[in-house]
Amino acid sequence: MMRLRRSILLLTLLAGFLPVRAQVLWSYRDSVPDGYNFLLYLPAGADTCSTPLPTVLFLHGKSLCGDDLNDVLRYGTVDAIRRGLPLDAVVIAPQTSVVGWEAEKLDHVVEFVNRKFPCDTNRFYVIGMSMGGWGTLKMVHHYPHKVAAALAMCGGYAEPSISGLSEVPLWIIHGFRDTVTAVSYSATLVKQLYDSGKGTRLIYDQPACGHSELARVFYLPELYQWLFEHNLQDPGRPVNLQYSITEETMNAAYGRLNPDAVPELVPRRAPFVPDRLPEPEPPKEITSWDELPSLLDWDWTQIRRSAVPPVPVRWW
Repeated sequence: MMRLRRSILLLTLLAGFLPVRAQVLWSYRDSVPDGYNFLLYLPAGADTCSTPLPTVLFLHGKSLCGDDLNDVLRYGTVDAIRRGLPLDAVVIAPQTSVVGWEAEKLDHVVEFVNRKFPCDTNRFYVIGMSMGGWGTLKMVHHYPHKVAAALAMCGGYAEPSISGLSEVPLWIIHGFRDTVTAVSYSATLVKQLYDSGKGTRLIYDQPACGHSELARVFYLPELYQWLFEHNLQDPGRPVNLQYSITEETMNAAYGRLNPDAVPELVPRRAPFVPDRLPEPEPPKEITSWDELPSLLDWDWTQIRRSAVPPVPVRWW
């Protein structure tokens, strides 16, 4: 019996080190100091792929606030995946129990995920609607050097300055029939950006729809295709203007998905996953004899002898 218990304990400990063979949805509670509880979607083979994956941070609206992570599945990116949206990306879906998002807490969650999974930090995206739209703009304001592109829908902006917003490819959508959050909240910000000459990376759409109808955008492949067109390493970081959302695509949003093609995807308690080892530093390039250390300080693991310029060798 004792041997059986030890075997079960060993298997439990090793579970966190097992590769993600199929797509998974893990729930994290009280895992990030000064952060949020969150759902984490990982596509199949996420922890063994050789190429880092893009990361999407989805911020919900006021109606999903609480302490039950299952509520985050009511709409948004994770629900779209469960309904058949193909998405080869890591998705972080946090939940807040109070009204409003704090950018620093969100950043703590994102950095926690970056340490444990192969996330491409040059392709990090933030999307949200309603209260999540406010949170998206707040993230862009505080971390423009981290966000490759962002989508903010039917939200608003209350930060003391607009710094950072002009540095990120930003798509703002707000229906002019919105009776929950007045369209003026977005329109005022857009005008402020354009009047100050900072609207060169901005797209602004004002469709003929209400508040909740915009949730359909999260189910459109075009949204994620647009996001993934942007990278922090893009020279000048221009906004891609080749994508648009029409009334026709909005109306067909759910019908284009195929939930039967997706295996059951339910939140499960996240296993222990150790932090990934830091990337090794590249070997030092030695271009002259003056840069050579003394023989006592020679680090053979860091210096490539082939990089030393050839010189005559005397043997004695």
